[in-house]
Amino acid sequence: MPLRGVLMVLAALLSAALAAPALPSVDLGEPAPMFMLPAVNEDAAVRLTARPQVELGDFVGVSPRLPAKAVVLYFFDRSRGGDGLGQLDRLHRQYSNKGVVLVGISSDQGELGPLAAWVGKEKLQFPIVRDEFGVVRSRYGIPESSLPLTLILDGEGRLFAVGQPPAAELDAAVAGELLPLVKGR
Repeated sequence: MPLRGVLMVLAALLSAALAAPALPSVDLGEPAPMFMLPAVNEDAAVRLTARPQVELGDFVGVSPRLPAKAVVLYFFDRSRGGDGLGQLDRLHRQYSNKGVVLVGISSDQGELGPLAAWVGKEKLQFPIVRDEFGVVRSRYGIPESSLPLTLILDGEGRLFAVGQPPAAELDAAVAGELLPLVKGR
């Protein structure tokens, strides 16, 4: 193959690699970084944790206060992934009594008012927390360009699955990954 052809193939591969969303820096089976973030919809957080914030260590890790079989973390912002929240709310209603906790982690920046109004309008029953400066997203190694991204943690807080299903397939994809974690409960 002539040099020009090789360069064209390399350029195409590099372009595809740059266009593909990056996966988190946490590997499957590794412990997920712990966090505590304020809830946008405090009522949902209070129902879940009795506090207006959500702390991952409440559900998984060494000695969780409210042990979970699985935790679904949905990293998004309103323009990237907001359309998947309704499906996640249905999953929350279906799996919350089976030991599954869902947490939406919003990377929306700026004033809280527009985000809070939007979350309120959606009437979500699971907590949406605010990672305004992207600190938690960065600790997970998730670039903003990879939003939305769904992570599923097992009951010990290890990364079990990662995915970016389209909004229309989000609930089915997440439910399929949850089955082995909630079996027998």
